[in-house]
Amino acid sequence: MNKRRLLNLPASRQSELRLQYPWLKEVHEGERPKRVQVLSVTVFDHWLSREEACDLLENISPAEQARRDALHAKFCALLVASTTVFSFVFRRRQKDRLVFREFTSASALANYCSPRGGRMLGHRQFYVALPELDCVFYESWDDTNHFFFTKPTAMGAISEWATQSGLYVLQHG
Repeated sequence: MNKRRLLNLPASRQSELRLQYPWLKEVHEGERPKRVQVLSVTVFDHWLSREEACDLLENISPAEQARRDALHAKFCALLVASTTVFSFVFRRRQKDRLVFREFTSASALANYCSPRGGRMLGHRQFYVALPELDCVFYESWDDTNHFFFTKPTAMGAISEWATQSGLYVLQHG
């Protein structure tokens, strides 16, 4: 029985996806190319000030963290049920070869695309490509997750999933 959670996509599909995401390496390294837009989903209804961040992100109760995680888990469940989701990684010494991978089971995908699910692959947070929506999705540590895209294809779906799961959508200036 194969215990692998991920399999590399075929070479032809790899090529297609690399063409679709020429900006992904920059985003993955923390840069934001001018052509890339960002939309965030969060438990907060506005961007937090420094004081609010201290109050709302530090020393929160386990019950409150569980509530926030449940909202994000519902969002992620809607996402994986609605569109194709691929993992990706940068390989080679220079981390310059983008490799897209598919999950071998629905449970592996659901476990990865959940709060702190990236740990199952040794990542701090999860990050995935959503090729049907021309975007990538990154989990963040502060109960706010981010979509990066160059075409507004995903905005309607993101807003719908956020509304259904009780999260808020915040745009970046």
